[in-house]
Amino acid sequence: CWVRLELVKSTGLLLWHWQSKPNCGGEDNRVKNLTTNGRLGPWSPWQPCEHSDGDSTGSCMCRSRSCDSPRPRCGGRSCEGARIEIANCSRNGAWTPWSAWAQCSTSCGIGFQVRQRSCSNPAPRYGGRVCVGQSREERFCNENSPCPLPIFWSSWGPWSKCSANCGGGIHSRQRACENGNTCPGCTVEYKTCNPEGCPEVRRNTPWTPWMPVNLTQNGARQEQRFRYTCRAQLADPHELQFGRKKTESRFCPNDGSAVCDTDSLVDDLLKTGKTSARIINGGWSFWGAWSSCSRDCELGFRIRKRTCTNPEPKNGGLPCVGSAMEYQDCNPHPCPGKNNFFPPQNYVRFS
Repeated sequence: CWVRLELVKSTGLLLWHWQSKPNCGGEDNRVKNLTTNGRLGPWSPWQPCEHSDGDSTGSCMCRSRSCDSPRPRCGGRSCEGARIEIANCSRNGAWTPWSAWAQCSTSCGIGFQVRQRSCSNPAPRYGGRVCVGQSREERFCNENSPCPLPIFWSSWGPWSKCSANCGGGIHSRQRACENGNTCPGCTVEYKTCNPEGCPEVRRNTPWTPWMPVNLTQNGARQEQRFRYTCRAQLADPHELQFGRKKTESRFCPNDGSAVCDTDSLVDDLLKTGKTSARIINGGWSFWGAWSSCSRDCELGFRIRKRTCTNPEPKNGGLPCVGSAMEYQDCNPHPCPGKNNFFPPQNYVRFS
């Protein structure tokens, strides 16, 4: 008998067909499937190995297995799955590039700025070497940018001399805005002074000589003399403006047999010497309207006035007592956009 082998491709498998001819002794026809798929063998023991990761190298533990249990035959499928395993690979660390320099710690005057990097390019692992060097650098900055001098008020100067020795006056003191002219507040501060009343000043002129006024037919004569008396509450005695004229008259007989008979007359006089029928003391008018404030914000002052015309002093009448001007604080609120503000105790209200 004879046997012929044919390779038939059917459904992806290679089949051997055994065909028996009539002269094969009557043996039954049969087909055997000889295709064998591959299977992975056992893992080998772990062994040291090396790996390369770009510019970095390191050591690992490796093991492998082969597709030989059995190998694929006659068109069988190859093994599926990993044939090499790598574990515990060490890797040396490397620095990242430096970051940009951070902003300077000061806007003026010497400061410092920093930049940083990290050991993560790559990071060390499994016993790899760490990066060598500093992860942070510092340097000075703004060495050539000095800060402007601070702007502030100087201390208050001494109080000036009072404008009046008595009866109420005003004096002032000053301060300066150092290193600029933007200090909030006022450069001058005013305060009342010497409020106590002035002492009364009294002055008498000497008597004039007796002067003949009238002469009778029998020789008797009438004579007169006079003097001035001035009095007022004034800080300066030279400021006396009003006074009284005192006149004495006497009648003397011609023969000298009797003492001269004297009488007195007191006249109220102006400084010009003109007589006045009635003394009129001065009186204040009503206060006028307040002026506009000297500042729009951060505390200013305003004033109002009155006059000694209600009535005006005449014929030796006393002048008005008190001030013709009154001051008052105004607009104490801070200016928009500013936080700094001097407290109002630096100012005074006076009249």
